[in-house]
Amino acid sequence: MFNKVRVLLVCGLIILMNGLKAQSGAEELDPAGFVTKYNAEFKGIGPRVYVLPAPRTKQEVLVDSYKEKTNFYDSIARQLDYQNLLEEFQLTSNAAFLRQQFQPYPSSPEKWTELINALKKNNNMQLALGLTNQYALETIKQKDIKKAISILEDALALVQNTAFRDDASVVQFNLSNAHLYQGSYAHADALQEQYLQRAVNDKSNIDQANSLVRVALIRAYQKEYQAAENSIIRRAIPLYNKMKDAQGKTKAWIQLAKIYQIQNKHTQAQWFLIQARELARSRDFKTDLPEIEYMLGYSKFIQQNYRIAKSELEHAKTLADQENNKVLQLAIHDKLGEIDMIMGNYDDAAEHLSQYWRLRRELF
Repeated sequence: MFNKVRVLLVCGLIILMNGLKAQSGAEELDPAGFVTKYNAEFKGIGPRVYVLPAPRTKQEVLVDSYKEKTNFYDSIARQLDYQNLLEEFQLTSNAAFLRQQFQPYPSSPEKWTELINALKKNNNMQLALGLTNQYALETIKQKDIKKAISILEDALALVQNTAFRDDASVVQFNLSNAHLYQGSYAHADALQEQYLQRAVNDKSNIDQANSLVRVALIRAYQKEYQAAENSIIRRAIPLYNKMKDAQGKTKAWIQLAKIYQIQNKHTQAQWFLIQARELARSRDFKTDLPEIEYMLGYSKFIQQNYRIAKSELEHAKTLADQENNKVLQLAIHDKLGEIDMIMGNYDDAAEHLSQYWRLRRELF
């Protein structure tokens, strides 16, 4: 009797286990558990159930979105260089008169050429030179750098054998910077050396210092880093000190920090950026501070010191917002978003990504 009961219990247990296995078929057919209703007895063509992938999480979508935009950072850096090219463009000595007499400026290349040729024909060479330089600036604003270089070369040829030495130097400086932006380093170097020599001959310490800073950047892009560093540290900075030009000294330190960043020497870059920041704050050089704070945050980011990088970049964002510097805002949102992704702040990362795309669409 006992054996019979035991056999019945074992049989019942087997039946129960088979029943549970049948009920758990949904889990076997759809491990994700999203399909719960289907005909387990279906024997026709095709699978008994179509298993769909689980919906992607917000984190997974963000990770992919950040991966997609990684390679675009070079374009943002290039846009920052373009912004510097515009900011550093020098105007001729008669720029105020040109604005008064000729604004609004010609609206087409044909009209620019017609106006400049008319001035040349009437032997108004200084006006023709000033307008040619202005025409180059308008062309740079249209991002046609190759054409701007051609226009500046025409301006330089126009002024070569005249008495307008200061304006000739202006054109040389602008042409050198345009070549530097374009990557024509040999041309940029030769022109900047001519500008420097003229500044030496004229005993203009400020022009010498400014030129030495540009020479340093050209040397850095040619990977002559020691010469680049010495051009600023040993030659330009003493001239700025002699002339008590705090603004020039601040900008020189920023450029020196860029040269160290190019070499991936971020500790040295930060040291000079801190000097630049202290001087800029003490003299209220508001236009320099956003770039300084951004560069400090960027170096900390590269060094993976994310907490400090986040703090400095957020400060840079506040300053860039006040200035409405959209290119810098874009660069800052790019890096802040990456930091928040690394730190697991996904809501903040999503907000930075939204702002990033808004600015990127507007600027590009």
